[in-house]
Amino acid sequence: MNSLAPPAPDAAGTESAARRLSQPAPASDAVIVLKDLVKTYSSDAGEVRAVRGVHLTIERGDFVAIMGSSGSGKSTMMNILGCLDQASSGTYLLDGVDTSDLDANELADLRNQKLGFVFQGFNLLSRTTATENVELPLIYATRRLSADERADAAATELERVGLGQRLDHHPNELSGGQQQRVAIARSLVNRPAVLLADEPTGNLDSQTSDDIMKLFRELNDAGLTIIMVTHEPDVAAHARRTVVMRDGQIRSDDRREPPAAAPPPPPPPRGHSLFGFASLALNILATSVRALLRNKLRTILTALGIIIGVGAVIAMVAIGRGASAMIEDQIRGLGNNTLTVFSGQVFRGGVYRGYGGPGTLTVADSEAIGREISGVTSVSPETRSTERYQAEGLNWSGNVTGVAPSYFFIRDWPIAEGASFTEEDVRSMATVALIGQTVRDRMFPEGEVIGRTLRISNIPFQVIGVLDKKGAAPWGADQDDVVVIPYTTSMKRIIGTTWLRTINVKIGSPGQMAAAQEQINLLLRERHNISDPNMDDFSVRTSDEFIRMATETSRVMTYLLGSIAGVSLLIGGIGIMNIMLVSVTERTREIGIRRAVGARGRDIRLQFLTEAIVLSSIGGAIGVGLGIGTAHLLTRYFSWPAEVSTASVATAFGVSFAVGVLFGYFPAHKAAALNPIEALRHE
Repeated sequence: MNSLAPPAPDAAGTESAARRLSQPAPASDAVIVLKDLVKTYSSDAGEVRAVRGVHLTIERGDFVAIMGSSGSGKSTMMNILGCLDQASSGTYLLDGVDTSDLDANELADLRNQKLGFVFQGFNLLSRTTATENVELPLIYATRRLSADERADAAATELERVGLGQRLDHHPNELSGGQQQRVAIARSLVNRPAVLLADEPTGNLDSQTSDDIMKLFRELNDAGLTIIMVTHEPDVAAHARRTVVMRDGQIRSDDRREPPAAAPPPPPPPRGHSLFGFASLALNILATSVRALLRNKLRTILTALGIIIGVGAVIAMVAIGRGASAMIEDQIRGLGNNTLTVFSGQVFRGGVYRGYGGPGTLTVADSEAIGREISGVTSVSPETRSTERYQAEGLNWSGNVTGVAPSYFFIRDWPIAEGASFTEEDVRSMATVALIGQTVRDRMFPEGEVIGRTLRISNIPFQVIGVLDKKGAAPWGADQDDVVVIPYTTSMKRIIGTTWLRTINVKIGSPGQMAAAQEQINLLLRERHNISDPNMDDFSVRTSDEFIRMATETSRVMTYLLGSIAGVSLLIGGIGIMNIMLVSVTERTREIGIRRAVGARGRDIRLQFLTEAIVLSSIGGAIGVGLGIGTAHLLTRYFSWPAEVSTASVATAFGVSFAVGVLFGYFPAHKAAALNPIEALRHE
């Protein structure tokens, strides 16, 4: 039995997407029929007729050598026969299929199912093994095969051409003759009806050329139809029939031997492999990774924009969220379930006077709120002024706040040392004071504090307590830089006023806050004789309102920082598109090879789009790690509040993925639109 006889179809069975491509060949022995074939090209000099009314029939099992000088039209004929090009007019039947009305995808299917290509320059993919080169047509077969099925089929063909020991060798590890044998094995792996060979010995020495031609002859003797273009008469002598072309026409057609006996028709193609589609996806992914690893430095530099963009977005959003959380905690430190009534919101003489304007609240207003509003548990008037105070030769200027004893309960402000003043102290306008931690550190750096004297506006006050450390307020002020005294003492002996700055109100539960706020508004309007709410000379705010107002600014800043960082993602996407366009140019010949063995435009598009997505996704994953790590470092070593958000991580990574899709599509589309012939000719 001839070892080179084409085996019965097994793993390589295919089926076209177009129904007419899958119809059985007619009973006639003709595998190729050309009728009045014409191919015309347009140029600046006018129309050029490369093929002129060719009539040709090639029978199954024939071995035809097409010869002719340069410009004779034989290369154009080979392109048409290989479905890489289509005739301007006339009929071309390939194994019973009329190719004249097939679209680009149907032509790709036809090349994959019925044609095998052997090129003069071998056209093997570099940095891929012999097995992977031979598998190439199977990857794009309509009937998807698993990786193992493809590898077995490729190994079988390499064994048949004498390269069973070179399965894992790359093209640069093979001689010219061995590379041509790999190309022959690739052309046979899909069990083609016709083998097309374009100058198959043009780059080989005489001995290797003879070996290749003997191999062709053995394949033909086993029933394979072969069409070969050559300039060399001694190579053409191996064929059964020689067709000579000149000026786009057939000048002679000499047959020396009858066609070989054709093998029986193959059985119907097998069905899809169970994991065929997944195997195709994995193959595309592996090919993408290999392509990116070919230029590691370029890949890293391209991904750098995505890495920096994703990392910056996550870090900036984390800082913004951390700042918002810190502000919220600080505001909640002012007290839970609290309402604050501010004085001074009024229109006078057409001028709006906000908080800090002339006083409008009184002690009587405070008492009325505590007496008449449901849900109120505590009320404290509040005055505030900036005063100078001295103690034992030390001077300082700071806040002096006048309040009721309930103020510390309303503000949830514990007393670290000593005790608070009493209602009796308020009624008697006692000169007693509690001081914050900052005042203690500056005015009494050493020794016991309780019982010592602090002079405020030259009035001696006895220090009876030290407040617990509170920290910075949401607006940045140091809450511990304060001296707290009875509000009556502040109003009569320090400020000299009958007006209050604010009234602090504690509500029993969060559910009572809204009702209490509305009741206070109504009460004060009645007490201040205000009929138009727009003319209120006070304002009532809840702690939640403070949180919303304070965090809104922080949120805007977070969005701004995230948007600025997101510009890096845009730049990274442009970098990806640029590199992918370069990659398309560098790999144009590879694209032509893939199209020649049956890759559809969508396959090429998916290949390059996958590369862009892999590149952006890897960059996005690294950027996620960078952003989270940066946020933790800022918190740990610089005490910056940073709170990483799962949503920001998912969004940043999703955007990096989308960048790969958006900026990778144009290069992928450009690759898919390349003409197979022009791509194969690209240097």
